[in-house]
Parts: sequence; structure tokens; C-alpha cells
Amino acid sequence: DLGHVVGGWSGHISLTIGGRCKQQLQQLGATYIKTLCSSEIDVAGAQVIEEPHISLTRTFYLQEHQIANFMEALEEQLQAHEFTVGFGKPIFLVNEQRDRGFVAMQVDRGNEGVQRMVEMVNVVMRRFGKEEFYQDARFHASVVKMDMNCRLQRMREIVAMLGCHEEIMSTRIDIVECIFGNRRFCIALKN
Repeated sequence: DLGHVVGGWSGHISLTIGGRCKQQLQQLGATYIKTLCSSEIDVAGAQVIEEPHISLTRTFYLQEHQIANFMEALEEQLQAHEFTVGFGKPIFLVNEQRDRGFVAMQVDRGNEGVQRMVEMVNVVMRRFGKEEFYQDARFHASVVKMDMNCRLQRMREIVAMLGCHEEIMSTRIDIVECIFGNRRFCIALKN
């Protein structure tokens, strides 16, 4: 969270994960919280991510009058077909402020599709003078979020031992979601 920007609406663009895979990721998050709570580390504020997704942008801000033009440009740019992603092993990530940690499932199939989506979104981000997505992005869907009250290296070691607990989950990606504050826009990909 970057805090409030006067007159600005915080924005975030992501790939929606739904259906059975969403349920599997939520169940996996609940299992991981139980496992982490039984370990010797502090997992304060640990919560299952209710809406798992794959981020395509960092948080950014637009003025209210820019949102319609931004969405129009994004819809024009996203002339892409739906694709499938698969999730593999869990990883532990920390936000840029280093105050929140995430247990996430790494995308291990379909990275090229996600990368194409990031490149298309980056075109629009540049046009509006916004920061592009991370150059060395590790595509993932977070399943647990928590306050950072523990040693980072120890948490990474524990998460590496969690394992997937089931076959690699996969899902069809057919919706790009753009959220500005309490407004939600969905762009359907071609099938």
C-alpha cells in the first residue's frame, strides 16, 4: 500500500483466477497457515487470500477523469487470447515496504502467456506515464498474507518445505481485472 494520493485512485491490474483452482488455492492457504502456526515462527495476522490473482502491475494512481481513457486504451491493447497457467511450488515473498509477507504459488507453466500480458499492459502504463511492472517478475498467486515479524531467511526455509500437497494446479486465464479503489473492470480475453 503506497498510501493516499490526493485526487488519485489506486489502481491494480491482474489476471483473475476462478473456479476450482481458486478453491484449491484457498484451501492450500488454509493448510499452510495451520502448518506455519505450528512452527516456531511468528505468523501474526496470517490470512488466506480470498481472491487469488496474478499481478500484471504494481499499484499505481490515476486521477478520476483519467480512468475511462485508461480503460479504453487497455481494452484496445489487450487483443490477446486466453491461455492456461499452472502453479508449482510455494515461495515466500515480501512487499517493497518489507512489512508484509506472502506465501505464494509460483507460476511454472504459462509464464510466456503472463509475460505477453505484462508487455501489453506496460504499453498502456508508459502511455499514461506510470511505472512498468518489475523487469525480473516472479509470476505467482499469493495464498497467504501476514505481517512481517520473523526472520526472512527462516520463513523462506519453512515455506520451501511446505510443498504443493497435490498435483500441479492449473487454470484457464480468460479475464483481466483492473481495480481502481472500489471500482472493478473486467476485460475478457478471446477464446
